[in-house]
Amino acid sequence: MISCGGSGENKTLSGELSYELVKVDSFTVENLTKVRITDYSESENIFLGYSEAENDVLEISPKGEILKRVNLSGEGPEKLGNWVPLGLSFGPDDKRVFQLPFQLVTYNKDYKQLENIRIQSPLPVRTNSPLGKTAYFIENGNPRYLVGPTTFLSAHLLIYNEEGRDTLQNFSLLYPESGQMKSIIPYEEDSYYKKTENIYTDLMNKSFFIDQKNLILLQGLSETIQIYDLSDFSLIKNIPITHAEFLKYDPVPVGTAFDDPRTKQLSSMAGRNQRIFQLSEDYWLIRYYQGVTNAEFEARDSEEEPFRYADATDKIKLLVIKNGEQVSSELSVPEGVMLFSLGKNKILIQENASIEIEEEFTKYSIYEFKEVN
Repeated sequence: MISCGGSGENKTLSGELSYELVKVDSFTVENLTKVRITDYSESENIFLGYSEAENDVLEISPKGEILKRVNLSGEGPEKLGNWVPLGLSFGPDDKRVFQLPFQLVTYNKDYKQLENIRIQSPLPVRTNSPLGKTAYFIENGNPRYLVGPTTFLSAHLLIYNEEGRDTLQNFSLLYPESGQMKSIIPYEEDSYYKKTENIYTDLMNKSFFIDQKNLILLQGLSETIQIYDLSDFSLIKNIPITHAEFLKYDPVPVGTAFDDPRTKQLSSMAGRNQRIFQLSEDYWLIRYYQGVTNAEFEARDSEEEPFRYADATDKIKLLVIKNGEQVSSELSVPEGVMLFSLGKNKILIQENASIEIEEEFTKYSIYEFKEVN
């Protein structure tokens, strides 16, 4: 194990301003089962969500009122079969976009099916609720969708062998007018993943967003943000990032058992970039997990309460990027799950549910990112 940038001090590249996340609004969605909101339409002023277990698609007002409830599960015309969507989002022309393991399906506002396009995928992936939204951009008047399970999941979860290590890290670009798919953006030759024949279990993830003419990409172990040109997916530049603390552990041979202690180090103890959020044209946030040492893990782990890095909020920090440069000391994360940016320096957070009682509602908060003089 090695520690990179392990001074533990906040890294401040510009001392003129500091920043904070402030809770500015909240709402509650009353529903029998948990609701996961996945997208927001500014033009329609509604959220798009999914109710677990009920498998209902929900359209929700900014006050939390359920405006529309649609169930698309089951067999037959206009239906999605027995799959829970991996991706659920708004698309071009006010479409509702559903990404399944083997299909991309779009609906209009009245949930009449518009398109049903086959996706080439290595494995069926099942989930209890959607994992995010499907990114797209417009080229010559036509949408281009970034699809495939590895847009949401770490590659090792899909095919735990050499194929998974070498090929599943790529994006797949879908051309809906023809159904054609092509693989784009493999790991860079100088990335951590290409420097070894072994595999970084649970760390072969990525986070990204599309900004005007570029794809902004952050790999799980990267110390840079990569900017790609959407016209040909050439690498334009790398933006360096500095973590106050970022513990790394050695990769393991392909095929190492999941109960191997070395695998546990990678999946639970190693530092990783988790998400990159575009708050506005000026500001991005990077949420990352610093990692824990073996001693810290042993102190925090017990049979009654097994260690989960998602709960170690003291080890999860936020980096601030302003106009393409890291400019601030690190911020602590708000309580709850950071879902997605609402634009205008605001972000939606799903509040933590009670662990003592079963709640028939889901609480959400909106935080605003602000400069502090």
